[in-house]
Amino acid sequence: MRLLMISPSWLPTTWGGGRTLTPPMALPVLASLTPSDVQIHLVDEHVEEVDLREEADLVAMSFMTAAAPRAYEIAAHFRDRHIPVVMGGMHPTALPEEAGRHCDAVVVGEAEPQWPGVLADFAAGRLQQLYRTDVRPDLAGAPIPRRDLLQQRKYLVPNLVQTARGCPYACTFCSVSPVFGRRYRFRPLDEVVDEVRGLSSRSVGFSDDNIVANPERAKQLFEALVPMKLQWVGQGDLSMAKDPEMLTLMRRSGCMAMFVGIESISQESLIASRKRPNVGVDIEGAIRVIHRHGIDLIGSFVFGLDPDTVESCRATVDFAVKMRLAAAQFAVLTPFPGTPIYDQLLAEDRITCSDWSKYTMANVVFRPRSMTAEQLGEARAYAYGHFYSLPCIARRMLVWRGGRPKYVMRTAANLSYRRLHRGGRIWSHIPHDGAIAGVPSRA
Repeated sequence: MRLLMISPSWLPTTWGGGRTLTPPMALPVLASLTPSDVQIHLVDEHVEEVDLREEADLVAMSFMTAAAPRAYEIAAHFRDRHIPVVMGGMHPTALPEEAGRHCDAVVVGEAEPQWPGVLADFAAGRLQQLYRTDVRPDLAGAPIPRRDLLQQRKYLVPNLVQTARGCPYACTFCSVSPVFGRRYRFRPLDEVVDEVRGLSSRSVGFSDDNIVANPERAKQLFEALVPMKLQWVGQGDLSMAKDPEMLTLMRRSGCMAMFVGIESISQESLIASRKRPNVGVDIEGAIRVIHRHGIDLIGSFVFGLDPDTVESCRATVDFAVKMRLAAAQFAVLTPFPGTPIYDQLLAEDRITCSDWSKYTMANVVFRPRSMTAEQLGEARAYAYGHFYSLPCIARRMLVWRGGRPKYVMRTAANLSYRRLHRGGRIWSHIPHDGAIAGVPSRA
């Protein structure tokens, strides 16, 4: 049996080459659950082009919303050749009926419990149209991704490791808790450590949506990582600033930087988006504490929440510059299907675009409440243009926080974001393909 696994690109300019930030995780995990006698070819379209003439017995795809049109286009080519296609991921999980019109089977939710059955049904000639489960798998004994199937040299952070799933919060724009539940599930620490030890390098990206969410467990993990002399990046919230012991362990374990969803400096906007971890928090003070422990921050901000105005967006950019964040993402609020904000804006008849290829967090696809769509688009353009202007980059790079490796990483990240804003072909945002294999990522 020949199985072709495809991660469709949501940035057409990346088809056929280039570099991206991180590899897809869902498909390599499913590959590890596939019988050894199956011949697997995995294609990540962010770094290589799909050969639509390739011979295969079955095609499997996992994708986020912005990649849906491309996924449907690829599926049509293979189905025209009478090759069945299975789809899963964040978008098919949110809209299984839509996805089902473009494929032979849809996998909804976390796929580890379902994938062996999908393959068995296919082999027996009884592939079902829909596979759905409410089971949230125990992460003990979780499969190790088949990294050997990836072109690892084409990723800036090739080694991703997951230690937990789920999120207790319910931010209106995020699809993590609707898909993976509002309770953390943790992998056994010894299994995480064994996986890290087996990697080809000491540079690691932890894909957990919030690796510091359980402080005691996080400290145990970081302490176990100290002897391994890693350089790692992860995602978390500002609550880490309240725990100096944890920050010290993070630094000692090799933490280079943390991606943090700050989202807004407006308490009104934080409340509107249900960003509970940041409500009532001294955000500036928390950032300063984290910086004092030698940890860089990559800030994520959302423009277009109902209370947001042109002035508040500009104030947010000024704040990011003032705090000398190592890098920042300025996303336009995007109502991804399956999220509370999608349901809200749909009910209010405020969604103005149903072209999923526009759902990249760079386009305005709804009617904002406190500014025009044009003003919101201009606010994002201003944010990237100002934050990644050469004088601004130079000002923020003057901070010698953490030595030469961090300085090099920080400079490379800023120049890459600058090229992205100016239309260069560089790495994209972290792929949000988790639903098919239970690999969460912040949407």
